Amino acid sequence: MTSRMARPNKDELRRIRAEAVVWIAELHDPHRERDLDARVNQWLAEDPRHKAAFDRATALWQSTEGAESTLRSRAFAWMSRVPRARFWAPVLAGGAVFCGILVAAAFYLSDARLVTGAGEQRTVELSDGTQVSLNANSRVLLQYDDRVRKVTLARGEALFDVAKQSARPFVVVIGERKVIAIGTSFLVRREESGAPAYAVTLVEGRVAVEPLSGPDVLPTVESVGLKLLRPGERLRFVGDAPGAVDAPSIAKVTAWQHGQLIFEDTSLAEAAAEFNRYGAVKLLIDSPRIARLRVGGVFRIGDPSSFAQAMASAYQLRVVDQGRRILITEKISR
Repeated sequence: MTSRMARPNKDELRRIRAEAVVWIAELHDPHRERDLDARVNQWLAEDPRHKAAFDRATALWQSTEGAESTLRSRAFAWMSRVPRARFWAPVLAGGAVFCGILVAAAFYLSDARLVTGAGEQRTVELSDGTQVSLNANSRVLLQYDDRVRKVTLARGEALFDVAKQSARPFVVVIGERKVIAIGTSFLVRREESGAPAYAVTLVEGRVAVEPLSGPDVLPTVESVGLKLLRPGERLRFVGDAPGAVDAPSIAKVTAWQHGQLIFEDTSLAEAAAEFNRYGAVKLLIDSPRIARLRVGGVFRIGDPSSFAQAMASAYQLRVVDQGRRILITEKISR
């Protein structure tokens, strides 16, 4: 006999997801009913797919909170695609539910997103207890389901403090590879270079980095194309190349969380590129000789001007303020 849970049809999945969105909307209503928590818990216990849909809806609500005006034009087109759940009628009258409908519109038209702009950092706790800390100019896509907690780093840098769930691995997609964890802390970064380049730094616990074609299961031994990291190790790679492992200072690679950049024997070109990840004012270097100069020290993320002046003083250079650009160049000979 075939289980009715084995192959749910699209309408059934849409109904489950619609119900999850409405529950989320009701939970955010300041005038919610007293027995709401109990009713939500009962619904979650009825079917494991309910929990997966609830997790994804929660992540979406967090990532789109305050974006109602953007979603308003999509709401009614979405509503026509979703079968009415048994409890739609009584809740449609609530103002919070209208926000829920707007969130639901994005729920079907795009993946949940966490985004930061220039100079912005953000920490979000996901529905499973995982904390995601995004550095500036970062974008993460959330794709939770009942089998795997999947996240894609589209750009930038993020620190993941993963809540342990042995039955549902946590996977971060980075280019043509992925990082697999169960419960741990690690940093993933897309390098700012011409070709897609990434770095994975393990803070604690255990992670594996492997091709996308591998199973979403945390392995116990290494194999061809699969790398297991130890705490403190960093794997850096470009495309599908094997990559290299080193052991940077954890304080250095996480200094951005404290508003700092730490350089140790770094080229001036690399340091300038790091500053340029933040804010609207960009550092420019007009000489290959200057670009190769070595930099060390602790600097404030939001103060590229002071950094440029420090480099000019240390290496007898000249700084030209061009408004939204700061040029570091050779001194004019007299």
